[in-house]
Amino acid sequence: MRAHYFAWLLSVSAIGLSAQQHDSHQHDTHPDTAQDIESTKLAPKQSAVTQSAITESVLPQTVQLYSCPMHPHIQQHEPGNCPICGMTLVAKSAPMNAQVQVNGAMQQALAIRTATAESRTLWRFIETFAQVQYPEDAIHHSHIRAEGWIEQLYVRSLGQRVQAGEKLFSYYAPDLLVAQDDYLQALSVSQQNGSRSANLLQRAETRLRLLGLTDKDIKQLQQSRQSQYQITVYAHQDGVVTMLNVRDGMYIRPGDTLMEITSLQQVWLTADVPEAQQSWLRQGMAAEVDIPSQHISGIETRVDFIYPALDAQSRTSKVRMTLDNPQQQLQPNMLLPVRLYGGELKDVLAVPRDAVLLSGTGSRVIVQEGDNFSVRKITTGNSAQGYVQVLSGLAAGEQVVVSGQFLLDAEAGLSQLPVSTAAHQH
Repeated sequence: MRAHYFAWLLSVSAIGLSAQQHDSHQHDTHPDTAQDIESTKLAPKQSAVTQSAITESVLPQTVQLYSCPMHPHIQQHEPGNCPICGMTLVAKSAPMNAQVQVNGAMQQALAIRTATAESRTLWRFIETFAQVQYPEDAIHHSHIRAEGWIEQLYVRSLGQRVQAGEKLFSYYAPDLLVAQDDYLQALSVSQQNGSRSANLLQRAETRLRLLGLTDKDIKQLQQSRQSQYQITVYAHQDGVVTMLNVRDGMYIRPGDTLMEITSLQQVWLTADVPEAQQSWLRQGMAAEVDIPSQHISGIETRVDFIYPALDAQSRTSKVRMTLDNPQQQLQPNMLLPVRLYGGELKDVLAVPRDAVLLSGTGSRVIVQEGDNFSVRKITTGNSAQGYVQVLSGLAAGEQVVVSGQFLLDAEAGLSQLPVSTAAHQH
């Protein structure tokens, strides 16, 4: 019945065949296959061409299976009861392997194409996208070490660019004023007593440094001999203000993060790599980045770091790259195409990706041997350049179907069902 149904399904493709070809196909029917057709039941007669266009040949070796009438997916090789409903398992014979036989003319009509499983070199290649981020090692925080009040704020907005040495803000701190007065007294005593007061002066100067005064501030204090009521804080590096938590007149304390300045001379790129391709990742692997908005492509870089944790939702692993950004063309949160190159896999058995059929239980291919087509389970490895590495299940030189394999796979799957013993009516 299955063979007749499949033949009827494919008969539309055989309309262009001549009557003479139909007759020859009718005489070439395999005796065993004809007997199998006679033992199955299908509604009304099929034409000779549909009976001979495609037949199913089951290997004589069979294996005894026991399945549940209510739950057919429950199958085992020995008698017993169904673990779900408790019913007694029913014996049935299932073929160990099924072959679908398609003659040359029908193969041409169905546009069946094959490719050879052969050894080749595959390049490990991952194409993904990366997000531009601030480099975490280029962030500088501005804090004060003595509580006080903001007197003058020179940075007014988030995102403002600043240069190293540029004024950020000035503040008044009572403790700093007292420390300056103590230092001036120690300086005066040191000049009178000479080296005997050197230790006192050194301790007073250290106190000023610990409270946040720079060498420039201390030198100015020595020259002016006048305590400064307002202390100015300067930028330590070129960059962009990425955090601003202060305003004019605010009361500030040592624990407050007043500003955050991030250098954009370099940026980080973080890319997501699927879990299945994690084995390709290694620190130092080559990468290329494109900047579509700037019409720039092929910027070379390398993977600096592979994050140890896997994202629970996207099931991807993150990798990080670093790019120089002297012109600051790269802005945080930009999304850029990235290509990761993981090296080469030499002399691996591979088949075209189109030939591999995927299912929940694994991968399989349709193997051609003359006019016979059979399903073969395989174990796959890496995938690259349109090919899939085959670890087991195939040998070099075997032909696999790359076009039309779905119909052949469906008919081979039908052959695994129990065969009806009703007589076929002609």
